[in-house]
Amino acid sequence: MRSPFSSETEAFRFLLLLVAAVIPIVLATVFGPTWLVVVVLVLVLGAVAVRAAALHMQRLRDPAMQVKMAPPHIGSPSDRRVLVVANQTLDEDALLSELERLASNPSVRIRVLAPALISPAARMTGGIDGLLAEARAKLQTALGRIGHSRAVSGEISDADPLHAIEDEFATFVPDEVIVSTRWERTEGGLDPLLAGLVRERFAVPVRHLVFEPGADARESDRETEVRYRREAGDTAARRFGLSAVVGVAVLAALVLSTAALIRSSEHSEQRSAAEAAANQRLVEPGPVANVVALKVIPEGKRGPEGEKHDEFTTTEFTVKVGQPQLLKIDNTDTVPHSITAPGAGVNIVVMPGVHTYKLLLQRAGTYLWFCTFVCDEWAMHHPGYMSGYITAVAS
Repeated sequence: MRSPFSSETEAFRFLLLLVAAVIPIVLATVFGPTWLVVVVLVLVLGAVAVRAAALHMQRLRDPAMQVKMAPPHIGSPSDRRVLVVANQTLDEDALLSELERLASNPSVRIRVLAPALISPAARMTGGIDGLLAEARAKLQTALGRIGHSRAVSGEISDADPLHAIEDEFATFVPDEVIVSTRWERTEGGLDPLLAGLVRERFAVPVRHLVFEPGADARESDRETEVRYRREAGDTAARRFGLSAVVGVAVLAALVLSTAALIRSSEHSEQRSAAEAAANQRLVEPGPVANVVALKVIPEGKRGPEGEKHDEFTTTEFTVKVGQPQLLKIDNTDTVPHSITAPGAGVNIVVMPGVHTYKLLLQRAGTYLWFCTFVCDEWAMHHPGYMSGYITAVAS
């Protein structure tokens, strides 16, 4: 089996890239939550995709030279086979006159290839038959004007023009190729770059005849061929770049949605576990005070891992059913927080500064509460920090 790497240097670079990609994924898997693994994986794959896209765009702008095909000569040394590739220019008098001149030589055989350029949309919508019929009619008209039916034959094709030419090299085996196009690419017409591609692909003489309606044929020079290649490469690169941007946007949307679902699922599991613990707790109701004074302090309490987290200085509240409990809260942070207990129908928004709020429950039980404003995510899911319990006892 042939190695996919062209050199040891390329193989070594691939190994380094593989190691650099695996390390952050492994670290995120070991030390981070699930959503972080997804984000790191996307960043790594994105970096690989960007590199691959850059290489692909470089190949589009500067394609590598292929190995030329050298077809064998068929017939006697004086025999000559000429492949003519044209579609829009098949009705040009100068082209037909040139073909008639060539066909008048008994040792010359001519095959006229008329590619029908069919877009992907036409193939999907079934519009191929009409385009093939149009190409066939134009070819028959041209063959009728050329005459010499024994020396001249024709063929239409719905394949890519370069692929269609390759097929002709396998069957007709030409000694020379004439590519006829307009000076610039037109809708439904052959790309002027085609002549240069044929010249690079096949080891036979290639003539590129370019036309403007009603004008004589001219052969393109080297500078024009280079310009065709550069413009075609730039156009292909822009199309690929646009497709890549759209693909990245779709992928990013999918990844963000997945990460959000994972985070939501993790949070739901944490809250469900906390609520289940609240339902199973055997709480000794504390004294019911007229006013409970507490503070909200950012990074005020150290967690089990040693880092400081946001906190409510009091997280356990005991109230009597149907009787309002006053909470005097000094929010020392610069943003709002909340005491939210969905199971008890409680949602107190705690604004910055010192304010008094009423805590009122209508049925007995122990309920988990938490802050719904995004602040310290760890603290928001751990009772004793930005979460806790409200116990309502019968009056």
